[in-house]
Amino acid sequence: MQAGGPVKRWALTKQAPHPWPFSHGMVVEGPLRLVFLAGQVAFDRHGPDRQLVGRGDPAAQTRQAIENVRALVRQAGGDLGDVVEMTVYATDAGLMEAAGRVAQEYFGEPPPAQSFVVVKALARPELLLEIRAIAAIPPKPAASRRAAVPRRAGGRPAGRAAPRRARR
Repeated sequence: MQAGGPVKRWALTKQAPHPWPFSHGMVVEGPLRLVFLAGQVAFDRHGPDRQLVGRGDPAAQTRQAIENVRALVRQAGGDLGDVVEMTVYATDAGLMEAAGRVAQEYFGEPPPAQSFVVVKALARPELLLEIRAIAAIPPKPAASRRAAVPRRAGGRPAGRAAPRRARR
């Protein structure tokens, strides 16, 4: 995409049903694909049947929140190496060490910029921390974009007819 070209926006997985509708992330695509994620917590999936991972365990909750960040960044075409900024909201300053050890397992050099903010409470009392993230995903070569086209059974791109066979 050329500098000064159009900027596109789209939402990642949406939370529904929920009393406060929101997207788990927004993607803004221009010269770079910027991904802005809503706070991710230690639930193993979205929707009414989700389960909390690591009740009372800050390391397990950090691991699940980072896995949720990874899933959303991958949905946008990137990975954790594309995360440039994280904000961790925690209910206790004492959680920083355990959360930091887990984060070191996931992020190489250079690690993303990070803020650790202690809050009185999160949306649910069983949650110990929440992680917001921003990723900057570089443009992929044209061949990679073609490979990401949704495919039907048989390997054909969706929306395209099967090639005709020559008659003999």
